[in-house]
Amino acid sequence: MRVFIAGVDGYLGWPLCQQLTARGHQVAGADGLLRRQWVEEMGSWSAIPVHPIDQRLKAFKEQFGKELPFWQGDLREYGFVEKIFRQFEPEAVVHLGECPSAPYSMMDVSHAVFVQTNNLTTTFNLLFAMRDIRPAAHLVKLGTMGEYGTPGVAIPEGFFEIEYRGRRDRMPFPRQAGSWYHWSKVAGSNHIMFASKIWNLRATDVMQGVVFGTRFTDTVRDERLLSRLDFDQAFGTAVNRFCCQAVIGHPLTPFGKGGQKRGFLPLRDSMQCLTLALEKPARAGEYRVFNQFQEVYNVTDLALKVQKAA
Repeated sequence: MRVFIAGVDGYLGWPLCQQLTARGHQVAGADGLLRRQWVEEMGSWSAIPVHPIDQRLKAFKEQFGKELPFWQGDLREYGFVEKIFRQFEPEAVVHLGECPSAPYSMMDVSHAVFVQTNNLTTTFNLLFAMRDIRPAAHLVKLGTMGEYGTPGVAIPEGFFEIEYRGRRDRMPFPRQAGSWYHWSKVAGSNHIMFASKIWNLRATDVMQGVVFGTRFTDTVRDERLLSRLDFDQAFGTAVNRFCCQAVIGHPLTPFGKGGQKRGFLPLRDSMQCLTLALEKPARAGEYRVFNQFQEVYNVTDLALKVQKAA
């Protein structure tokens, strides 16, 4: 399968391109390398060194015996996306090209506007490129369990059956996002659902919990092939951040009272879910939703687990 990954240089994109290649798929990717800039803006860096993109691509070729077709540019520019689609002709598209940080989106008006603009524009560009150039391609978009918020009921996979005043229907489960970032993801999901309906596109929305860890396979030996590990206040998610703090002897820093509950899953499981979604595509005109997490923890419990392990 010819798979195009938007955001291939990121935390999930870089290991995913390797996993798919190892499974025999033909993979290409694009990235503006913005994640590197955002973390630098926070005054931070990855605990696992992130090598320059040319070194990553060189390591990829040495590992797999073939080049990873790569375009560096702005996915908010439709002409850039259009060029890639015409050259590579993807059969599947993985959308990882969004800014993935709730704290970053809440910093001030400029960051809120940027996250909304970046995330929605890249989604629209991919959808229109699919409609106009590759209408039979399958879109796999990384959603987030944060779209649902924290309702007091079990969360279904995207849709639920409702009866009201004697009538029944299947409707999207209500979204109660808690940040401008999460609302951008809600809007993206709605746009993809609508595009699937009116343009007969295939789409899978993967609502993942918070991903943690650095290993997606036991075979990687070259550090240039490893994914990043952020620990800053905007892009360092709870488990990764706590582990980095424990290694250097820094007090662990759960936010607030530490009672927030979230679903978590390891990087390895994230890769497996995205791979399965790609290899078992949606039908034409189908918008489907997968919820994925391994376990639900509150922040204090996570901190105590890391403390015990350290």
